Amino acid sequence: MPLVETPTPRPHGRLIAAVLRASQPLFRLHLALYRREVARAPYPRDARRMTIDGPDPVHLLFVGSIAVEGFGVLAHDLTCASQTARLVGSARGRGVTWREVSAPVLTAAEAARVELPTDPAEAAVVLLGICDVLLATGGASWEADLRRLADRVRETAGPDCRMVYVGIPPMAEFRPIPPVAKRLLTRQIERLNALTARVALTTPGASWVPFPEWRSEGLYHQELLSWATMHRRWGQAIAPAVVRSLGGVTAAEARHETDAEPGVPA
Repeated sequence: MPLVETPTPRPHGRLIAAVLRASQPLFRLHLALYRREVARAPYPRDARRMTIDGPDPVHLLFVGSIAVEGFGVLAHDLTCASQTARLVGSARGRGVTWREVSAPVLTAAEAARVELPTDPAEAAVVLLGICDVLLATGGASWEADLRRLADRVRETAGPDCRMVYVGIPPMAEFRPIPPVAKRLLTRQIERLNALTARVALTTPGASWVPFPEWRSEGLYHQELLSWATMHRRWGQAIAPAVVRSLGGVTAAEARHETDAEPGVPA
């Protein structure tokens, strides 16, 4: 398995924590704005379809908020979870079936407590963090909740279930916001992502997937963010990590399979 550069938490953690605590009113404001946006956003209107036909299906579990819920798209086939599953099935030459644990506003602490499916799963994909950024969740709590979630997943999905942690998107870049707020949000994202990478590095059978590069053509249309494109890129970044975690396919083969898969039009 190729080595991936793993971010590490930066020093001066106490100072950063103090700054974040002092900035709580600003974070609460952005959390309120986020809740309003989430409540008004479009979501898939069709029935969830969590099966891709094929032999010897791979069993997956997705735990997350807007990436799993399908924020901004109108069909479940366009969600990050669906696209990841499709790419995994294509790379493995197998069918895929999966379960989803999601809510538009879901924190790591809530995910670690919520009832999980009892179905066996070979890999669990964790897409959390947006709400924890806006809540200014402390680093120790965030790390503990991610580890607790892994323990609970393996209690229900099976002790050999692989954990794939996905980086928090650079949401401060998606909307025009004041520079001070942008810096604080970005710093909190970097902090939690570094801790997530450390959890993945120190948890047997776990891996870390940074949020994919998003500053490229096709992501914006008439200055509006294309969430269909965002979900597709999420899936294209996650699927190779899931395939590698399942074993039996090299990283190069995984990248080739997922890159060759035709994209879903926005």
